[in-house]
Amino acid sequence: MAVQQPRREEAPVLKKRSRRLLHIFACLHACRLKNCLVNRLAFKPPQKCGYTIAENGKFYLYDSKGLPISLSHTLSEQGIRYYHAFTPKRGWQRISLLVVYHTDDFDMPNRLSKHRHPTRNFVIFSHGNSTDMGYMFGTYVNLALRQGVNVIAYDYSGYGLSTGSVGEKQLYSNIEQVYTYLRHELYARPEKIILYGNSLGSVPSSYLASLPHKYPIGGLVLEAPLASAVRLHVGHLQRTPVFDVFTNVEYLKSKQVCPTLIMHGTHDAVIPIQHAMELAYVVEIRHAELMNSGNHKKSPNATSGESLYTTVQGESHEEGRSHEIALHKRPEDYLRTWWVPGANHNNIQSDYTDAYNRTMTTFLEVCDEWRIMRKLLR
Repeated sequence: MAVQQPRREEAPVLKKRSRRLLHIFACLHACRLKNCLVNRLAFKPPQKCGYTIAENGKFYLYDSKGLPISLSHTLSEQGIRYYHAFTPKRGWQRISLLVVYHTDDFDMPNRLSKHRHPTRNFVIFSHGNSTDMGYMFGTYVNLALRQGVNVIAYDYSGYGLSTGSVGEKQLYSNIEQVYTYLRHELYARPEKIILYGNSLGSVPSSYLASLPHKYPIGGLVLEAPLASAVRLHVGHLQRTPVFDVFTNVEYLKSKQVCPTLIMHGTHDAVIPIQHAMELAYVVEIRHAELMNSGNHKKSPNATSGESLYTTVQGESHEEGRSHEIALHKRPEDYLRTWWVPGANHNNIQSDYTDAYNRTMTTFLEVCDEWRIMRKLLR
C-alpha cells in the first residue's frame, strides 16, 4: 500500500513561533555557535555506565545493587554468546562495541576469514539517547533469540566506555568504524548487514544508508525516527535549511533500493509520528525514482512502476527455508511501515512484543527475498 504524503497544516500561531525559532537557529549558525549548542542540548549520555569490562576483557552488566554480573553461561545454553571489543583508535576516538552471535553460525570470531562468512543476518544496532549498551543488552539478546540474527551494537563517542566527545560528526564516524569492523574483522557480507536505528540512532543509520556505494547494506530499520532536528522544533519545512542537523529527511533521498521498515508510536510525545510519515514518503519516492529509471534492473515486460515480472523458486540456505518469490515489484514493496496505535516513544518493543516480533520476522523475510532476487538477476 502506498504511503500517503503527511499532512502539512500548521496553525498561524505555530507558524509565527516557527519563524522566530528559525531566525534564532540561523543566527547561531552565523555566529558559529550551532555545534556547541547541539552538543550541549542534543546528547545526553547516562550519568552511570550500564556495564563494565573486567581485566580479562569480559563484558559485565550491573545488577539492581550495582554489582557486576555475567549472563554468558545462561545465554550459552540457548546457543548465544557475546563478546566486547574496541575499534582501532581514530585520533582520540575509540568505540566500545558488543557482538551478540549464534554459536552455530561461528563459534569463535577469529575463525572467520574472507573465505568463511557468517551465514545469518548481522544487525548493526544504533541505540537512542540517554542509554548505553549495558542498559540495552536485553534488547540485543531478544533480537538475536527471536529473529535469529547476530547483533553488533556500539556506544557513541562520550557514551558508555567509548572515548572522545559527543557530536553529530562523531555519530557518523562511529557507525563507519563499526561497519568497517564488521566487514573486515567478522567478514560479514554487505547484503546481510541490516541497519537498525532507534530514535537518535536513526541518524547514523540513515547517514550510512545514504552512502550505498561505500557502505552497501541489505536492509534498514528505523524505530521512532526524527526527520531532522529543526523540524522537531518548528514542524514541517518545505526545504531543509543549511543550519539544520540530524537531517534524516535528506539522507534518505540518497539511499538505494533495499528493504526498509519504519515504525513509530501514534502517541509519541518526544518525536511526533509525522516525522516517521515524512521519512516513509521520502523513501517511497526515492524507491520509485530508482525503480523507474535505469538504476534498478527491469524486466523488458515491466510497465512503469514495476521492476520485475516473473515468479521463481529460491532457497534461503542459511535458514533452510524455501521461498516463492514474485519478481513483479512496485516501489512500495520494499517499504514497510507500522504505526503502532497507542505506543509512545520507548515502549514499542516492551508493550507490543508479539506484534513487534511478527513485524520484524516479516521484514527479515522480505530482506531474504530481496537478497535472493538480486542474486538470481545478476
